[in-house]
Amino acid sequence: MHMEHGPYLGTDIAGLMHAARAEARRVMASTKGDMVGDHRAILERLEVADLITHEEAGTLLDLYRMGYEAGEGKGDAQRAFFATRGTYDRLAASGTASPVALVLASASVGSYEVAPGDDGSTTVTIARQSYGTSLAGIGAGIGAVIGGPIGGTLGGAIGGLIGGIVDEKKDTKKT
Repeated sequence: MHMEHGPYLGTDIAGLMHAARAEARRVMASTKGDMVGDHRAILERLEVADLITHEEAGTLLDLYRMGYEAGEGKGDAQRAFFATRGTYDRLAASGTASPVALVLASASVGSYEVAPGDDGSTTVTIARQSYGTSLAGIGAGIGAVIGGPIGGTLGGAIGGLIGGIVDEKKDTKKT
């Protein structure tokens, strides 16, 4: 049966995961290991596809840069987490943010691990090189091709989940 109603939404999760990994490798090869450059390229593609606005792209790049610097020890992870969460809250409360921007901002918040201490303190950490937000962006782009804005939102969520799993596996391989 031939569908004439636009992109096919029934793409399997394994196919989307494979496409996200392949696209991640392609983007990383093109920027030669510049993690912030990777994310900038991803956001530019989402902007060109009208999935996020130019302003949202700038905000999301700032969130990524803040997380990257915190992971590299050049910034305070706890301060970065609260700033990131505050930015997400503002986007969500605005009522005008694109669904893809909200997914990517949420992936930025999710890149941090917040753990309560026995003494009532809170420890905030982030992976040295977090892939959660980059793969969320890649997933959103691929998902949008498959199923428009709804596919972009779903793809972004799946990409963020994959990235979080990658981050978790990297953390367990510390030597």
